[in-house]
Amino acid sequence: MEITLITEEQKLWLLISAIFLVAVFAFWPLMTVIVWAVALAVAFMPLQKRLSRRLKPSISAALITIMILCTVILVVSVSMNVLLANSGEIGSMITSLVMGIQNAGISSFLPSSIASQLSSIPQMLIKSMLESIIGMTSNLLQLLIQVVIFFLSLSMLLYFGESIWGTLTCNLSPKLASAVEKMARISGDTIYSLIIIQISAAILSFILAIPFFMVLGYGNVILFATIIGLGMLIPLIGAQFIILLMTLYLIATGDMKGAAITVFIGYPLLSGWIDFYYRPVMMGKRVAINPVLMMIGIFAGLPFMGILGFIVGPVLVALVVTGYKILEEEMRNPCSSTTCDV
Repeated sequence: MEITLITEEQKLWLLISAIFLVAVFAFWPLMTVIVWAVALAVAFMPLQKRLSRRLKPSISAALITIMILCTVILVVSVSMNVLLANSGEIGSMITSLVMGIQNAGISSFLPSSIASQLSSIPQMLIKSMLESIIGMTSNLLQLLIQVVIFFLSLSMLLYFGESIWGTLTCNLSPKLASAVEKMARISGDTIYSLIIIQISAAILSFILAIPFFMVLGYGNVILFATIIGLGMLIPLIGAQFIILLMTLYLIATGDMKGAAITVFIGYPLLSGWIDFYYRPVMMGKRVAINPVLMMIGIFAGLPFMGILGFIVGPVLVALVVTGYKILEEEMRNPCSSTTCDV
């Protein structure tokens, strides 16, 4: 009976793998932060490479991290200020929408439980908002620690990411290295499309919303433009849902002309052409998988993995599709490898 011994190299790999598994288990509450740091590092790695040609890699990584930090602080603070400053107007809009639905007699066709929930929507939203604010305040120290870890991880990944990847892939066989390179490129393109293109679409929608609501004659232009921009951050369904709610609100308040303008001009301008032209064109230049498959990954990932699923879901779908294509090439060309006999 032949006894197979574990080599010293395999023992080393087992030891390192065990350490990594223990670290993942110990820091599991921070996995969301780490995954998002990895995603942003992948998305901004091309910029890091360009800046590294003129600056020291450590300086370019620090500059990119500071730029992202300042951008996040600016966007979050401005959005929160706009929403909180207009919380009363938002509440009155929701109340008007609910009252309009009730006055239209729609609630009479619904079960009593749903009708009662419909009438209590404003109170429920206010209560949930207060609970969220209280929860964030009570966990302020933990949130601050997570933010610090996120940006430190992002900076380190930008600086050491290429070196780490080279170390992990340097000893792979040619065939395996080719497959890993394809999967890495496709994962990077998918993450880029999810983050960079989504942000640019939200900014574009926000800019276009300002003149639209200004011409429409609504007083609080910045509020509506901010809501549209934030909604566009949710792929495909975010902006449409916001525009639908605005249309229903206008109908509920009797502004049929405004509702018609919102549907036939506002939707194509603020969401339609961005969702069905701008985003597909931009994704076509970088994205690795069909946008429909990307949406499947997002919708499948969000319910089970939360905000982490926004990144992990589409990447996993992209890897599955890529793995299938690699396997298909191998099955069609079994002798394409250099190991085949002539």
